[in-house]
Amino acid sequence: MKHMTVFLGFWVFAVCMPSGQSEVKELKCIVGKMISFPIAVKIEGFIFKNDRHIGKVTAKNFHTADKTFRGRLQWDSSTGLFSITGLRLEDSGKYKVQNQNGGIPDTVYQLKVYNPASTPQVSSRNKMKPTCSVLCCVENGREVTLSWQREGETLNSTSSPDLNTPLSLPLEIEENSAPYSCVAANPVSNMTVTVRPEEFCFGSVSKPRITAEGYQGRYCSLRCSVENGREVTLSWLKEGDILDHKSSPDLNTPLSLPLEIEENSAPVPTSTYSCVATNPVSNRTLAVKPEDYCIGEML
Repeated sequence: MKHMTVFLGFWVFAVCMPSGQSEVKELKCIVGKMISFPIAVKIEGFIFKNDRHIGKVTAKNFHTADKTFRGRLQWDSSTGLFSITGLRLEDSGKYKVQNQNGGIPDTVYQLKVYNPASTPQVSSRNKMKPTCSVLCCVENGREVTLSWQREGETLNSTSSPDLNTPLSLPLEIEENSAPYSCVAANPVSNMTVTVRPEEFCFGSVSKPRITAEGYQGRYCSLRCSVENGREVTLSWLKEGDILDHKSSPDLNTPLSLPLEIEENSAPVPTSTYSCVATNPVSNRTLAVKPEDYCIGEML
């Protein structure tokens, strides 16, 4: 099993704040969060969306004029701030706060609401060293960028205005490299998947070795051994059927699998055994004829 670390990042607070100081102030926030417009209306004033009146304060009493904002558009009598809770994508637009008291000029905000970036998915394209490669994919969205990074450096990136087609980005992995990160980001959030080369790239499996361990009663004992590695399995087969198999997470200890062949248990020399070592990218097979290792005893 591959263990990929996933990190979630939101570049917003519970209340989103303006990102510019120009006449039209830009606000960016995430679906489901709350936005406050930081101009106070203490006694009387209005809030508009796209020049449409959606709420007003009269004599310190608040009224929502647009049913799509009922229960979500709020006014805090202590701070004088308008806010919208449970933000939706369709809440994006131009908002104007108009204060009827104190000669404060109207303030215009451009609100952009985004879905959170989706979690990237990483799959193997080629597991064989030294040309090991992976593919990172993510659901596309507004202003989503997909990038490969390593130790804080962006290696490559992609984006697309076609929101109906997922973003994908291949990467050729360098052997013994530091971990890579596949990052899906938009202006308000990011999702990161960490990829460790050793979890995706494999070398060729070693060739098995056979040793004869002599007779135990009527049985000739053979042992097949191979250098262990990630996801290596060692198996004994007879005429293509698996008799036994073994794997181990202890990569420092060779895999070893015994086989006992009963004397005259099958016609000799037609029965063929095979010791097979496999990993996800390769296999090595050693054909074994019992008479080659149990000389004299089985004849």
